[in-house]
Amino acid sequence: MAVAYEFPRLPLILFAFDFLLARPRPFHRDCRRILAANPYPRCVEGSELVLAEGPFILTMNHYNRRGLRPYHGAMAINAAIAERRPQSPYIAWIITSELVGEHLGSFPIPIAVTRWALARIARVYGFLLMPPPAAGAVVRASVARSALRLVRRHPVGLAPEGGGSGVLRPAPPGAGLFLLSLTASGAPVLPVGLWEEEETLHVRFGEPYTLSLPRSLPRDEQDRLACQQVMTSIGRLLPRTYWGAYEGALLAQG
Repeated sequence: MAVAYEFPRLPLILFAFDFLLARPRPFHRDCRRILAANPYPRCVEGSELVLAEGPFILTMNHYNRRGLRPYHGAMAINAAIAERRPQSPYIAWIITSELVGEHLGSFPIPIAVTRWALARIARVYGFLLMPPPAAGAVVRASVARSALRLVRRHPVGLAPEGGGSGVLRPAPPGAGLFLLSLTASGAPVLPVGLWEEEETLHVRFGEPYTLSLPRSLPRDEQDRLACQQVMTSIGRLLPRTYWGAYEGALLAQG
C-alpha cells in the first residue's frame, strides 16, 4: 500500500509565518524535521559518492505520485547530503515557476496563485525559478546565467524531466543545452535515482561525471545527446521497470 507523506503541524506553522513574511529558512533543517515526522522506510545508497565539498550539478528523476511528490524526494536527497556535508548542506534547487491543473480539494487553483506561492518558496529557501518555455528564450537564458553564477559557488539541483510520474520521460527540448551551460562552471554532474519498492523510498547516488560534447555539433544534436547522457545516467541507478522512454538507450549501453 502506498504511504502518504505528511507535514507535521509545528514545522508547518513555523514555515507559514516565514512564508508570509518572506523570511529565509534553511531547507535542509525542514527536510530533517519532515522526514523525522514521516518514519516510513527509506534506503539511501551511495552517499559516499557525494563530493565532500565544492559545487556540483545534481540531477534526479521526477518521481511523483499522490502522497509522495518530487519535493518529498528532494527532501530525502537534501537530508542525505546534509549528513555527508554538514558544513555546506545548501542546495540551490531549480524549481518550476508555475503549476497547471492543481486543485485544493475539488477547487482548481489559479495559475497566478501558484506563481505567487512558488516565487515566495524560492525566496524563503534560496531556490531558483525556471519559467515555462512560453516565457521565451530571453527569459530562460537569464535564468541559465543566474544558475551558472550559483553553481560556481554552491551545488544546484533539478529534475531535468520537468514533469512525469514513475517511469522516466523524455527531458523537454532545451534541457540538455541548459545543463551544458552549467558545465561552464567546471562542476561535475551528480546523478540520483528515486523509486519505491512497497513502502520503502529508495535514494541512490551515482558516480559524478563530466558532461561534455563537441561544440561543433548542431545545437539540436547537442541538446539531444546531453539529455540522453543525463537521463541514462539517472536510469542506470533505477530498476529496469522505471527506465521508460530511455529503456532502448540503456539496453544499448549494456
